[in-house]
Amino acid sequence: MNYYVILGVSRSASAVEIKRAYRRLAVQFHPDKNPDPQAESTFKEINEAYDVLGDPAKRKNYDKQLDNPFAAFAEKSEQPKHRDPAYRPNTQRVYRKTERELVREMMVEYLPVMQKLIFGCFVVSVLLLVDFALPYRLSSEQVEQVAVRTTYSRNSSTTWWVITSTGGTQIDLPFEARKFFQPGQPVLISSSYLFGIPIRLKVPERDIKIKKSIYGNFLFAPVSLLIISSLGMFARRNVEYGFNFGVVSFVVLIFVILIALIL
Repeated sequence: MNYYVILGVSRSASAVEIKRAYRRLAVQFHPDKNPDPQAESTFKEINEAYDVLGDPAKRKNYDKQLDNPFAAFAEKSEQPKHRDPAYRPNTQRVYRKTERELVREMMVEYLPVMQKLIFGCFVVSVLLLVDFALPYRLSSEQVEQVAVRTTYSRNSSTTWWVITSTGGTQIDLPFEARKFFQPGQPVLISSSYLFGIPIRLKVPERDIKIKKSIYGNFLFAPVSLLIISSLGMFARRNVEYGFNFGVVSFVVLIFVILIALIL
């Protein structure tokens, strides 16, 4: 590894030229400004090169190594003796990565996975949007069974009138609708075209929109998935934004799946 080549200067370059070249390259390849995964390693090489060429004594020894690459040891400048005879200078400089650098390396490693995850979430959200927008499928059935279910929250409880149709569809309705949905009552069920999610129930006396559904009170979930995955698709090549949008998209996707399965 030739430090002069890394900084793009000649061996006769002055200290000012070396410093100017270092500043230009440091700005160009700084990991916070350059999203290229290779930028971080290049930035370290630039710092290493300037650490040697920017110090006159180190540069002198380095030039001797270039002129005589087979020398066993480079000439070392004498160190002033310490007052304490037992003192041993720490000549080896250990570089420790910061927490930010470690996190960024992890992000770079898993970014391809997050990019695929973002694309998958985007496809799912588009399918849900198309399913919601297409004309509904209509099926004429009858109420086969009814039941009462109570759900409890922290400060209140809600009672539902649960009906099961002859086609096996189970739907939670407000308890006040019990008089319209009794066993043997014919019902017209409007379901989504692709996934068959019930959206409306209709009897001669009542037309009810099903609120306890992913297309009812929880419609915000697929909409949020569409927005977040779209932003992730736009910023998928940026290491930090792409990784973070991938994590958030995955969490929202799990929430959408749980709602679709439970409700």
